[in-house]
Amino acid sequence: MSLEIPKLELAPGEVHVWSLPLDICPHSLASVAEYLSPDERRRADRFRFAVHRDRFIVGRGMLRVLLGRYGDVPPERLRFNYGPNGKPELIATGEGARRTGGALHFNLAHSEEVGVLAVTKTGPVGVDVEQVRRLPEFKELVSQFFSVREAAEFSRLPWKEQPTAFFNLWTRKEALLKAMGEGIAHSLGRVEVSFLPGESARVLSLPVGPWAGCEWSLVELAISPAYAAALALPARNVSVLQFQIPSGV
Repeated sequence: MSLEIPKLELAPGEVHVWSLPLDICPHSLASVAEYLSPDERRRADRFRFAVHRDRFIVGRGMLRVLLGRYGDVPPERLRFNYGPNGKPELIATGEGARRTGGALHFNLAHSEEVGVLAVTKTGPVGVDVEQVRRLPEFKELVSQFFSVREAAEFSRLPWKEQPTAFFNLWTRKEALLKAMGEGIAHSLGRVEVSFLPGESARVLSLPVGPWAGCEWSLVELAISPAYAAALALPARNVSVLQFQIPSGV
């Protein structure tokens, strides 16, 4: 697979966000599949449906291609460690140190046919993307994962604004928790963020802990009108640059 990616360097305080097409032609799919590790291939084989398996392969393959370009390392040589909640981090290989100039922090998210990858040297980063849609279990999810204040604000929204508000909140919280390395199952209700349609992304409240005293950046990402997406990292005044892999690869 040949991607026309410009030679980019990460400057201090920069975050590069890549939009990735996950539905690609069979030839390109076969090419990126060659970069996966045996463990990633086993994970791909566990998917029940071919479309989900293929999207996983493309996401992991493109992750390797892009991180390899930043670190000057062949994609298949990259190795990862995984945190207690499954967040991957790069293992230093001894290659590419000249170009990398420091540790690469990254995070990958996907929803349907869209993937989003964030890469930075600034610090731990989290990203999330979700297709905006109406869910029959909105009321149950709000009561389970929203704070009391958030649930009250959500209940006052017009019916047509609820999907956008819900996925604004979900992606912003999940991006925060992924940056922290926290699992979403027990932590979504412990953080508060802005989420009303048209409201800028802000962290409003964090539980007491090592991350509570950090200066956070929470950024709404413009990926597609049909998707909500957000980026979070414990640093202020970051510069977010967005790039896109063309859908025709």
